[in-house]
Amino acid sequence: MSNDSSIQKLLHRIESAHLEHKSLDASMESIIQTVCAFLNSGGGTLLVEVGHNRQKAKAKEVEIEQAVRAAIKPAAFWTVGIEEMENENFCIVDIPAGRDKPYAAGGKVFLREGASTKAAAANALQSLVESSYREVERWERQLLPGGGLERLNRELILATAEIGRTKRDFPFANAQSVSAILAELALYRQGAITNAAEVVFGVHPSIQFPQVRARVTVYAAHKGSDFIDSKPFEGPIFQMLDEMLVMVKKHTPIASLFRGGLRRTDQPAYPEEAVREGLVNAFAHRDYADFSGGISVDIYPERLVIWNAGELPPGIKLGDLKREHPSMPRNPDISQVLWLRGYMDRVGRGTQNIIAWCKEAGLPDPQWETKAGVTLTFKFGAKAQTARFNVRQKKLLSDLKSGELIRLPDYGEKYLVSERQGRRDLTELVEAGFLNREGEGPATVFVRLDKQLDPAKPGQTRPE
Repeated sequence: MSNDSSIQKLLHRIESAHLEHKSLDASMESIIQTVCAFLNSGGGTLLVEVGHNRQKAKAKEVEIEQAVRAAIKPAAFWTVGIEEMENENFCIVDIPAGRDKPYAAGGKVFLREGASTKAAAANALQSLVESSYREVERWERQLLPGGGLERLNRELILATAEIGRTKRDFPFANAQSVSAILAELALYRQGAITNAAEVVFGVHPSIQFPQVRARVTVYAAHKGSDFIDSKPFEGPIFQMLDEMLVMVKKHTPIASLFRGGLRRTDQPAYPEEAVREGLVNAFAHRDYADFSGGISVDIYPERLVIWNAGELPPGIKLGDLKREHPSMPRNPDISQVLWLRGYMDRVGRGTQNIIAWCKEAGLPDPQWETKAGVTLTFKFGAKAQTARFNVRQKKLLSDLKSGELIRLPDYGEKYLVSERQGRRDLTELVEAGFLNREGEGPATVFVRLDKQLDPAKPGQTRPE
C-alpha cells in the first residue's frame, strides 16, 4: 500500500487505544502482543495488511489465527476475517474485552498505553491481577456439580469441532476427543463440565436450567389479544435457534416490491439476516443466571420484537449500539461456540449490521430498549404496512361491496382457513382501513368500508 493511500491516512489518523493498523511486514510477535494488550485493555480492532493476492491473504489469516491462539494464555474469544479496501486485503482481528485477565503472551503481560502496546509494568500488572481476583466467576464458567460428559450431545460437540476446524481454522489439538475439545473451549475442567457446556451441548439443558427455554408467539393484533400461534423451545442452543428461526420465517409477511416497471420482487417484510442476528445476539448476551429470565419473540401484524433477560455491558449506552463501540460479550464462552458454528461473524459488529440491513430493506431503524431486559423491535416501513395482503384477503375485498359484512366463521368456511388464521387476516384488513369491526364476541361482524385496493400498488399481495 502506498504511503499516500487515503485508507492508510485514515488508519493512521484514527489509531487509538482500541484500534491499530499494521503494515504488510509486521512481525507475528507484534501482532500477538497487540491482541494480548487489547484483551487486557478493554478490547479493540487490529487491521493487518496482507497483500493484493487473495489466496496469500487467506493463508496469512490462517497463520495469524493459529499463531495467536497458540501464544496467548488463557484461551480467549476473538474473531478474524479478511476484508478488501481499495484493492488491498486486510486481516481484521476483532478482540472483545477479555473476561479472564490477565492475558499473557510469551510469558509477558501487555497493555495499551494510548495508541501503543507496552509490556505491563509491575504496578500495572499487580492492579490487573487484583481486579481479576475481585471479580466473581461468571455464571457460564462455573462448574456444574456432578456434571459429567454423559450429559452432553457427543455428536454435536464433534460436529462443532469439525466446523470450527474447516471453516474457522480453529487449531484444535485433538478434534476427535470430546473432553479435549471442551477443554480448549473452556467448557470442561477438573473432570466436570461448565454451565455454558450444558447450555450449548446439553441433551436436556432445561431440566437443570429452566430459564434457558425460549418462546415465539404470533399475535392477531396488539399484545394481550388473541394469538395465532405460540410455541416453546428447549434443547441445545443451536437446536433452539434453528427451530425459532423457522417459525419466525413462517409467520413473517412477504412484501412485494415493483422495480423496473412491472417486475415484482418478493421479499420478507423484515430482513432475514437482521432478525437472525438479533436472535443470535439475544442468545449470546442474555443473563443466564437470571432464573426468571428467558428469550421471547413476539410477532405482531406491524412489528417483530425480540426480548432477552440481560442488560447492556457497563459503560455501553443505547446510543452506542448504532455506532462503533467496544465489544464486551456477557458470555464469551457461549459466544465463541456460536462463532465456531457460523452463527456469529465478526464480533462487535452485530448491531451495526442489523441497522444497515434494515436501511437496505427500506425499513425504519430498529429500536433497542432496556426495560426488564433488552428488547429489539423491528417495524414495517410505510410501504410494507400496506403491502402484506394474501390471496384470500384480496378475494374478500373483491367479493364484498361497501357496507356488506362477514363473520369470522363464514370467512373461515368460505376461504378454507382456521379460526386463528381467519382472525389474523381480518384483523390486518381492519388495521389497514378496509374493514370495520363491529360488535363483541360471537356477535362480531366485519363491515366493508369504501377504501379500495389498488392492484397495481407495490406490494399489496404476497404468495400463499
